Amino acid sequence: MNALRRPVARLLLGVVAASTMGGCSLLYGFDPNVPPGDGIPSPVAVYREGRATVTIGTDPIIVLEDVSDGGTFDPNFGAGATFSNADGWYVRVMGATKLGGFMTSPAFVQLDRIVGREHWTTSDPDRCVVTISAADATGLMGKATCKGLRWTDALGNWGGSGIGGYEPPYIKDEPAFDAEITFQATPSATHVS
Repeated sequence: MNALRRPVARLLLGVVAASTMGGCSLLYGFDPNVPPGDGIPSPVAVYREGRATVTIGTDPIIVLEDVSDGGTFDPNFGAGATFSNADGWYVRVMGATKLGGFMTSPAFVQLDRIVGREHWTTSDPDRCVVTISAADATGLMGKATCKGLRWTDALGNWGGSGIGGYEPPYIKDEPAFDAEITFQATPSATHVS
């Protein structure tokens, strides 16, 4: 048995040494130190304009009309954009595809909110059913119906008695809520129809 362990141990040591000495490029096929345009694929489209809306219960509709510079489409990773407003609300859409993306979900949608000096977030992807109408170079468009979302402290410590002994740091006295979210982003002034 020891005779078998030595070659396996040497192989593992070689993999660890190669990844340590060579960095990500040997294991993953890319070098994070290479300047953009020098081997790292660029996004097919950059979304510069857009709008998202959030409706929570019977509260007034929250409108987010700013799209961050990071809204992009890449055929390998799908479409993504972050929408925000001056009141500290954010909608993040990641990995959006019309066919389904990571774990067959068409996208991951998350709400974030800056409240005073705290960063609140909803980070349970199972709570939202996402429908993508467009996710390509012409634009990103879709909606999410979310049930039972809970605000958590994005910078808080996980602990407690949840699954595996961990649960998110929920915001005290903030009840679960349902939300309807719509989003649309385009590379230019023309909108996806």
